[in-house]
Amino acid sequence: MDKRTITGITVAAVLGIFPAAAFFYCTAPAWNAVVQKNGVTISREAVNVQTAPAQLQIFRRQFQIMGTVAAFTLYCPDEETFKRAAAAGIKEFEKVSQLANLYDKNSELSRLNASAYSEPFPCSYAMWQLITRAERAFYDSNGGFDITVKPLMDLWGFYRKRRTIPSTKEIASAKMKVGFDKLKLDHASRTVRFTIKGMALDLGGIAKGYALDRAFEAINACGVTGGVLDLGGNLKLLPSPPPGKKFYTVGIKNPADPSSLLQKKLQLPGNSAVSTSGDYERFVIIDNRRYGHIIDPRTGFPAPANAVTVTAKSAMDADIFSTTAYLEDKKGADKLKTHYPGTEFYFTPGK
Repeated sequence: MDKRTITGITVAAVLGIFPAAAFFYCTAPAWNAVVQKNGVTISREAVNVQTAPAQLQIFRRQFQIMGTVAAFTLYCPDEETFKRAAAAGIKEFEKVSQLANLYDKNSELSRLNASAYSEPFPCSYAMWQLITRAERAFYDSNGGFDITVKPLMDLWGFYRKRRTIPSTKEIASAKMKVGFDKLKLDHASRTVRFTIKGMALDLGGIAKGYALDRAFEAINACGVTGGVLDLGGNLKLLPSPPPGKKFYTVGIKNPADPSSLLQKKLQLPGNSAVSTSGDYERFVIIDNRRYGHIIDPRTGFPAPANAVTVTAKSAMDADIFSTTAYLEDKKGADKLKTHYPGTEFYFTPGK
């Protein structure tokens, strides 16, 4: 595989060599010669597209946000178009980050968690979209996908270090504070209230997908219709596949060896979204045993090692479905495929 390293970024047939669950492949020849300018990777060789009004180049920007690495790989006629589209997409990421950041006491999520037991919390339109979509996901998953899981996440040490396995009593106590059905939603006033003291929301299983969908709309509105948006391995594909191609080619990380990809590659149309849930990126080690970060709120324990990649129409759905399928396995996946046509699941054994 031909590849070059340019200011720390490896450019090859596989774009985005960093910890992520899925990768976009580019087979266009434009990457044979690239330059770095103001932090943007630009191909020197334009890609000719018969149906395009002008020659297109590949532009790429990688950056940190929402606690992970993100990247935009876009086909644009010029650098100014790319900068405008990338800025619009990043702005949407920043809005969702400011909304759902558990580590920022001033974020809307932190304010909600701090006050929703004392009084109903009035939600922004964006927060309400997330909560009501999570409500549907809770019932779709038989209670497996649950944004009220934060007390259990805290208990197991995913937000602070823990040296011992939680006791049965501790788990039972935390589970008393978990359950979407313990929330009181007022759809007329768009408010949420906790019915039990100590409840708290964690939007980690839905916020990245939501951010990708918003960025997709913003970038598309700038007139950019080809490329890939990557947020920590969650992908959203713009409407037009790479120039000269009928599909996007996406590789899946091997859960047994995160430095490699599985042989199976997905051929996906534009507008698709991809999400992978696995235990190889985020975990805790207690008593020399590894525990993945996806907790089953019904048992109070981290789910057994597993890995599943989902393709769906929206990135938010793909984000939700990968967590749900991780917990519910193939039976739950089959149920989701029935209710959400066009969704596909690819299971691989975890560590």
